[in-house]
Amino acid sequence: MAEIARRHRWAVELLAPKAGEAVLEIGCGHGIATGLVLAAGADVVAVDRSGKMVAACIKRNEGVGRLTAFESDFETLDLGTLDAAFAVNVDFPRHADRGWARKLGDVIKPGGRVVLVLEAPAIRTADRFAMAAAAALAGVGFRVDTELGQGMVAVRAERVP
Repeated sequence: MAEIARRHRWAVELLAPKAGEAVLEIGCGHGIATGLVLAAGADVVAVDRSGKMVAACIKRNEGVGRLTAFESDFETLDLGTLDAAFAVNVDFPRHADRGWARKLGDVIKPGGRVVLVLEAPAIRTADRFAMAAAAALAGVGFRVDTELGQGMVAVRAERVP
């Protein structure tokens, strides 16, 4: 099995998933971070726009825990209520806004959390991402902070009760 990148480890460490929690991963890719969250005992809903990536995520994590995976834009799914959500290297603010922050505001329960990690070797990229993502999440009822770490930036948010 391939080595787990720092960005995946850091995102899951900041998320701190707990057994029995319902966690959404946006842009699951090959399912590397998904596996870390499943190993912590959380149930994962993994979403990616690529069917190839969804298949890879399912294959990688077969038999590890409770995983539901969708090929879709997460903004269009009926997700119910979740304890937490995270994304690694999904630069939401860089693309046309499809309502990602509003959707997270709708599905994350009060007291729930969101972690967005972006590997950003240029400080301008990190700053742009952190400021835009933090503002979007704060605008839909999250308490937000940001953190820089070794070529990466994290936006952490908690849904205000």
